[in-house]
Amino acid sequence: MDESFQYLIAIDGGGTKCRFAMVTPDGRVEVTLGSANAFSDRQKALRTLDEGLQALADKAQLPRAHLAEIPTYAGLAGVTDAVAASEVARSLPSRIVEVEDDRRSAVVGALGAQDGSVIGVGTGSFLARQADGRTQFIGGYGALIGDQASGNWLGVQLLQRVLLAMDGIQPHSALTRKISAEYDDDPMQIVAFVGQANPSDFAGLAPEIIVAAAGGDPVAQELMQGGADYLAQGLRALGHTDESPVCMIGGVAPHYADYLPLHMQACMTEAKGSPLDGALILARHLAERAKVGAG
Repeated sequence: MDESFQYLIAIDGGGTKCRFAMVTPDGRVEVTLGSANAFSDRQKALRTLDEGLQALADKAQLPRAHLAEIPTYAGLAGVTDAVAASEVARSLPSRIVEVEDDRRSAVVGALGAQDGSVIGVGTGSFLARQADGRTQFIGGYGALIGDQASGNWLGVQLLQRVLLAMDGIQPHSALTRKISAEYDDDPMQIVAFVGQANPSDFAGLAPEIIVAAAGGDPVAQELMQGGADYLAQGLRALGHTDESPVCMIGGVAPHYADYLPLHMQACMTEAKGSPLDGALILARHLAERAKVGAG
């Protein structure tokens, strides 16, 4: 396939959705499927990747065999080390492939080459600062031990508050009463749900928390403020300065803006592009390195 480097493939795999894009001589095609978290359910993630790449090839009207010659960059949630990255890379059809966690593509998409900070909050969370050609990350350690302020974190925190209120340790709010009623005011039903839930299930509670907080619910407001406090502390730990732009990306992140300190709110700026856009930029860099290596 002599024209192979006219094609690029990028994958942005998150805890809720996995997005695929292919650049072709005729334009860009995209496909969106369900979650692809290489840590919480690697086999499901590999199936999602296989299905998405097949759908992408079909949409671009390419035989699947041609995928082997297309440089492919994948930024996936849950890629915690080189072993995980290598296992995922071996499962992909391309012979020119790079797999990393999903943070770098998000930063590249949001900031491009510009210095600044990124607050990434969706099902999971991370913070990053790009300055002087270097990128520092904090957070993003996964649902079990990290991802503070994330949709998953909010859902877990809410259910904890519901149980505390059921036990009479803390007062109910309208939100905790509503959630309690959905489980027939039975704490063991909540325990049963938690036993089989995944991060995206917990994150499914985040929209209710966001709406309730905007309506004045004290528990919801406390949770949102707690998440925002973590994000502000993280930016300070990364060396954020008042004149440095901050991009908020992910489905949950923008809802924290009003809870951040005013001087950080003043730094907010629109992202230049999406994590999928960033993954395409990194796919192009991968293709350039491959050409140099082949020469």
